[in-house]
Order: sequence, then C-alpha cells, then structure tokens
Amino acid sequence: MVTFTLMGVNILLYLISLVQFWVNLDGSMEQREWMALNLGLVPAQAVWYTFLTCTFVHAGFFHLLGNMIYLFLFGSCVEDFLGRWQYVVFYLLGGLAASLVQFGVTSPGADALVPVVGASGAITACIGGFVPLLLKSKINFQYIALLFFRFYSGNFWLPAWLVISFWFLSDVFWAVRSYQNPQGGGGVAFAAHVGGFLAGLAMIAGWKFFIGPHQQPVEENSADPVAAGGTAALGAGHGGAEKASIFLFQNEQQVGPYTRSQIHEMLQAGSIAEDAVYWYEGMADWQGIGRFSGR
Repeated sequence: MVTFTLMGVNILLYLISLVQFWVNLDGSMEQREWMALNLGLVPAQAVWYTFLTCTFVHAGFFHLLGNMIYLFLFGSCVEDFLGRWQYVVFYLLGGLAASLVQFGVTSPGADALVPVVGASGAITACIGGFVPLLLKSKINFQYIALLFFRFYSGNFWLPAWLVISFWFLSDVFWAVRSYQNPQGGGGVAFAAHVGGFLAGLAMIAGWKFFIGPHQQPVEENSADPVAAGGTAALGAGHGGAEKASIFLFQNEQQVGPYTRSQIHEMLQAGSIAEDAVYWYEGMADWQGIGRFSGR
C-alpha cells in the first residue's frame, strides 16, 4: 500500500533527523536543523526541489504523529479509489500545490526565513479528495463528561462533509489572519492546508468526471454494473480466481473488500442491509446494493 510507504518515508526521515541532532548536539543550530534547512521550504531562499521534499520533513514527534494518523485515515481511502500510481501522482501534486500557496502568501521578512515542513499540505489534499469520493460517509465521535460528580459517556455521528467543511473554514479564517499578521500563525502553515485541500478537491472532481467513469467499461442500460462489465475486473488475474475488490458501506462504516461470490452469499443470507451501497475500482460512484445482480 502506497500510504504505508509514504508513512515509512516520513518516519525514516524523522529518525535520520534525530540522529543528526544527537551527532551535532554540541554544534551550531544550523547543524542540528540541517534537514529542515536543506529539505524544508524556506520561502526567502526557495530551491525548486524543496517544494516537494518539505512534505516529508517534520519538526517534532507530535507533529509527525498527528500527520501520520490523518494520512492513514484519509490517504488510504483515497488510494483505494484511485489505485496506487494515480494516488502517488495525486499525493505529490497535492503537496506541491500546498507548498506553492504557502510560498505565495508568505510576506518578505523574518517569517520568510522560517522553513516550512510537514506532510499536512499533501494530507489535506487527501481530505479534500475524501469529500467527493465518500460524500455519504459519517464520522463517529466518542465523548466522556463529568457532571455533578457523575461520568457520562457515549457517541454520536456527524456527516463527514459537515465536519470537514467546518475544519476547512477554520483553516481559511486562520490563513487570512496569518496573512494579515505573520506573527499570529502560531507556526502553522494554514495557507498550505487551504491550498492542499482545494487542490485535492479539484483533482478528485476532475478524476470522477473525466477518468473514473472510463476506467471500467459498463454495458449500456445494464441494471447491474458488476454483472455487466465488472466480471473481468473482479474475477480475473491469476488462473481465473476471483479477486476481492468490492467494498460495502453499511451501518455507518466501510467494509471489505469482498469477492463477487461473497457478496452473493451475504445477499442470500440476508446479512447486507437494504440501504447498503457498494463500489469497486472503475465505478464512477457508489451504487445501491439493490442493483447488484438485479436484486
């Protein structure tokens, strides 16, 4: 999985930076921060390759940890839809767009000498792409509260697009504030978040419109996309053995992948909800399970 490879590269570079720090513990600050200064994007002294390499460098453990959690949660979903190589291009272009936006809004002065590092720009591209890909998905929130010496706990669900929209608008607000007051950004590249999100949203919208519908030909007027055109994609490859490629979304969560035979067995057993939807690579969007094999 490409997402795990990207996570591994980020973690490896962070470990190398730790070694660099300890080796130069008694040296100058420039020696200790060699990776951020040479691979990070320094707006006042930008080198072309740093617009991409900066997305693999992190300032600290918690910076890395937070980014890797979100990369796993959103990046893996986008990769499932795009496939490996298209996802690699998507991720790098998202990171590049984020760097360019941050570079463009950075004011000349001391702030322009601070290295911009972190995978958050590329990750927000994944978050932006997540919205049109999984528009109907929901996010589960767990809570615990202490009220009048008694603990209350539970959970609730909110539409993912609503939560992500609130997060995006807050980033837009802070990006504007940071542009007006360069010292008020708290060290967070909010403009990179905004640029990455919009780039990811635009790329996935374009992919769904131009590429997604043509990846797997479907017989016209067919009631079942899988039965009409998906048999070769889902069941071929190694000696005719079926490939697990079908994802289900039911009970507020995505599950799978399954083979076509497994889906039929679950339908016969009644273990798939009536309002469930399914998807496999090549479909333009999720389809109701009622359209699977004419059910």
